[in-house]
Amino acid sequence: WGALGGVVGRLSRDYWKVPALAGIDRVPTSDEMKHFGAALASYGSCALFHMLGITPEAARLADVADAGTPRQSVSEADIRALQRSYTQKLDGLDVVVFSAPQLSLVEIEQVARLLDGRTTQKPVLVVTSPQVKPDADRLGLTKRIEDSGAVVLSGMCFYQSYAREMAEANGWVRLATNSAKLTNIIGGYGYKPALMSMEACIEAACTGRMPA
Repeated sequence: WGALGGVVGRLSRDYWKVPALAGIDRVPTSDEMKHFGAALASYGSCALFHMLGITPEAARLADVADAGTPRQSVSEADIRALQRSYTQKLDGLDVVVFSAPQLSLVEIEQVARLLDGRTTQKPVLVVTSPQVKPDADRLGLTKRIEDSGAVVLSGMCFYQSYAREMAEANGWVRLATNSAKLTNIIGGYGYKPALMSMEACIEAACTGRMPA
């Protein structure tokens, strides 16, 4: 969903344009919507979007656009191409970062489940909000994650938290993340990013190798 937001953002590239997406075949989860909106804003400076039949103001295209509105097609191939444009540049991995946007409690549980019984070979930073972190602690999710060697952080934004200095201090260059927004931004801080699924990021962190 983040990659889709990146593709649509690149097509829009205008704060005053409001994309209206047709053809979404299911209602996205709140986390999927979150990743889409964050990437849309990062790649295209778009502040608002419609999803036909999903966002409540847009039951039909006529509700949000007129007959002369330009239309563009986006395929799964376009989405995969954006992902590959980053990942294929990396021959290894230095750090995994889950941030931008901060993780929900549902995503924290997903990370914990993927790391259960495993040990990370590369640093993993899991960033959540000050509201979610106490619940993650109480439910034992923080401990499950940190038992693997990963670190759970709250109330920070990775790229605004001395990301360049952390890279220089730790020798980090190759960064894997499931956040299209972070992928779009972090190159300006000296990193080479790879945009991958959460599952692929965890696998790479635990094996020390990028997926084939």
